[in-house]
Amino acid sequence: MPAGYGYAKALRTVKTCVGSLFCRFGTQDSISIGIALEKKFERLNMPAKFKMAVNGCPRNCAESGIKDLGIVGNDGGWELYIGGNGGTKLRKADLLCKVKTDEELISISSAFIQYYRENGKYGERTSDFVERIGLGVIEQAVVNDVENRKRLAERVEEALAHVQDPWQAVLEDDERRHSLYDPIQIPVQTGGER
Repeated sequence: MPAGYGYAKALRTVKTCVGSLFCRFGTQDSISIGIALEKKFERLNMPAKFKMAVNGCPRNCAESGIKDLGIVGNDGGWELYIGGNGGTKLRKADLLCKVKTDEELISISSAFIQYYRENGKYGERTSDFVERIGLGVIEQAVVNDVENRKRLAERVEEALAHVQDPWQAVLEDDERRHSLYDPIQIPVQTGGER
């Protein structure tokens, strides 16, 4: 993930536990889902910084309970939590829904992210957003209303199709790349008087 996104009003890295691949308590593959979510949503601008985490079981090693979007694996699928904050204004995330498949997880995550992008105020973290809008309103818009969920997911896909990596543009520009990485030429004096 490009380093600049550690400071942007955008998705930060997606924190995961080791999940079912490496933990005896893991019920779900949290690493694969975390990688998929990070690759899908990186570079996407948000009203404020946006943190995600995926736990492979309810033990909360990745701290999903205090993230903007937290995902917890269980024997039957996934639980999605929203509006958490681990900063100075600590807030436990609210349970948005439970899903059985990875496809549902991605669909509802996409819809929630787009709903937040469209309705959140500049600089407003999801913890404040959920309290202002109301969990029930968000649940209706991104979980219960399947047609609206699809429209939100389509709009986030459209936004992702236009997102560019600013660092990649620099690397692809051959002339600019050489000027950035050529060693600095320092004149060297040879001989002569001191």
